[in-house]
Amino acid sequence: MKSIFRSLPILGLLLSGVAFAQQDLKSEAVQRLVQAHDPSMFIAIGALYLKQEAIRANGGKPLPPELNAEIERIIDAQVREPAWFVVALRDSISPVLSAEEANEIAAHFGTEGGRLQRRTIELAVGEVLETTYTFTAKIDYRLAGFSKRELKDLHAAAGSMRGTCNCPTPKEREEMQRSSSESQPAGGVDLSKDPDAVRFASSSAGLRYMKTLTIQGVAAMNAHFDAVAKQIRQTVTSGNLPAVKS
Repeated sequence: MKSIFRSLPILGLLLSGVAFAQQDLKSEAVQRLVQAHDPSMFIAIGALYLKQEAIRANGGKPLPPELNAEIERIIDAQVREPAWFVVALRDSISPVLSAEEANEIAAHFGTEGGRLQRRTIELAVGEVLETTYTFTAKIDYRLAGFSKRELKDLHAAAGSMRGTCNCPTPKEREEMQRSSSESQPAGGVDLSKDPDAVRFASSSAGLRYMKTLTIQGVAAMNAHFDAVAKQIRQTVTSGNLPAVKS
């Protein structure tokens, strides 16, 4: 009997070790899945919103050079540097996928059909994210002249497959199509003939993944951009810029 009681702590340690190992495997799988995504469209949307937020905080006028440089520094550090995107996606999808599911989706995204599905997902989720800002005029194309860099980056990230949003002008849409036409395969690809693509699109994990990105993922990105927007508004209205080093 005593030997049984002595073995219980050892069993507990073994079970704890197994649990930690399983968690490590899941963390690695989720990390691979997150890193399979291209964050450029989400970065471009956030940068455009934040630059225009700075312009609105400045009374709708162009930012003076020193202030513009500081706003660019904030956007570079907190949006164009994609570490925030990795955290936002990781925290959104980790609770809803197992290690095996995350591994399978990451591996699928490495195939030809999987890359096309991943791109389609990114465009669809990006459209939802952008709509949350255009619908409330937080992205305002009347301010396009003051945010040319950000619009150019968005057009380059979205390309001709952007979707049905009617925000860009016809000239802008033509430029979007021209800039990406070289990278698009002629005639398209019929994914209904790709068994892996069909399996992903109809699987519980695939449907759950898309839903999670569209709801929790977009919410996490919104929350990050809102936090940066608060910092930007304070920077513009306070006028307290960092001292320039000589």
